[in-house]
Amino acid sequence: MSTIAGYFDETILNDIRVRAAKIRFDDRVKQQYVANYDVIKAIKAVETAKVYTSKARSKEVDVEVIWQNVCGQTVEDNTTCVIGGTKSSTNIEEYALTYEKKVGFSEDEADFDDNEFDIQEAIAKQFLVADKNITENFAQYCVSQIEAFRGWNTLADGKGNVVGAETYIAPSYWNASLVAYFQRAAIINQFTSPVFLSGNNLYEQQFVAQANAANANGKGDAILYNKLRMYFDLFNIDTVNDPDLKTYMLSTGSLALAHRAMNPKNVEVVNGVFSRWQMKSEYLPFYYDVFYEPECTTDDRVQHNFKIKLNADLFLNPTGCDDNNSGVLSFTCGDAP
Repeated sequence: MSTIAGYFDETILNDIRVRAAKIRFDDRVKQQYVANYDVIKAIKAVETAKVYTSKARSKEVDVEVIWQNVCGQTVEDNTTCVIGGTKSSTNIEEYALTYEKKVGFSEDEADFDDNEFDIQEAIAKQFLVADKNITENFAQYCVSQIEAFRGWNTLADGKGNVVGAETYIAPSYWNASLVAYFQRAAIINQFTSPVFLSGNNLYEQQFVAQANAANANGKGDAILYNKLRMYFDLFNIDTVNDPDLKTYMLSTGSLALAHRAMNPKNVEVVNGVFSRWQMKSEYLPFYYDVFYEPECTTDDRVQHNFKIKLNADLFLNPTGCDDNNSGVLSFTCGDAP
């Protein structure tokens, strides 16, 4: 392995990518490298906004998020030959990306002189673990953002006890019949094609209902659960909200993901040694900024130093047609305090 400029040319970098792909699909070890990030899948299911690199002059602005709203339509008496009316609106918000995290790792050639594994495989595994760790960290950040985005539930009766921006539902109600309450809450709160995001709440109940779907006396529960567009994230929702067990209702168009990668897409060598490029995440819809620098170590061997950085964020629809309706509702399994 050489320390010449451009050591990480496209050929060697592609070799590492191939090794990483092979490791990722090896059943014996892949669990070390596969991320738990179902919260991101739920967000993508409701995302309709368009995100662009900001055209603003301010250095504090990283991206522009554009939502389209159709508000202000009214039903009126007909007037002959009068055609047309309310226009849709395009709303642009400028944001700084507040999530900036990195993973750094190093591999020293000297450590592999008497090792059955080679350094390229070790680097490939480091990339895989870095992607997994950043993905899961960002997923938990997104849960905390969704929690901060909670709106007010206007359904004041039924199985939910509304206290501020939280709706408490007694544990005895968490079964298939709760689907009807959720559907009514979605209608009353005027949520469009809602997606549900949950941790442990309803997971076992829905799992059992699907297994019993073929039974004459069990298909009813399965039909009810199939009415929900449900995403379960057993690793991040309850971890962030511990000790509360929560389920979120997300309206279509309520959330938007954004990121910004500054490095060139291909490997760029700076000052003959330092290198940088972008790397696509295997899980997130983002690119990382990757940095590489070699270092002379024991017996004139080389240590290879890397940094993988993500600059991203999750945003709430800033306008909508009702300023009191954020498009996010939170339900807790338990009695109100």
